[in-house]
Amino acid sequence: MRCAALSALAAVGLLQGTPAIAGSATAGSIMSKQAAIAIATSSMPPGNSVSRVQCTTMVRALSARYRCTVWWSPASGEGGG
Repeated sequence: MRCAALSALAAVGLLQGTPAIAGSATAGSIMSKQAAIAIATSSMPPGNSVSRVQCTTMVRALSARYRCTVWWSPASGEGGG
């Protein structure tokens, strides 16, 4: 019973965390990590700044592919006020 309650609480927590994904974009490139980051960053709204980047390199058939996720947040000093 207690395990089920903890699982339900964890699921609610995950659902509440979902809107934070709206401040991110993921892109892939066969050229370089920098290219994947640039493509993902191009989705960032104006006035925001990159707060985190995470990349994965996949090698298949002697060919590298890069997948990067960029998270952003409003630039300091910006906002409703």
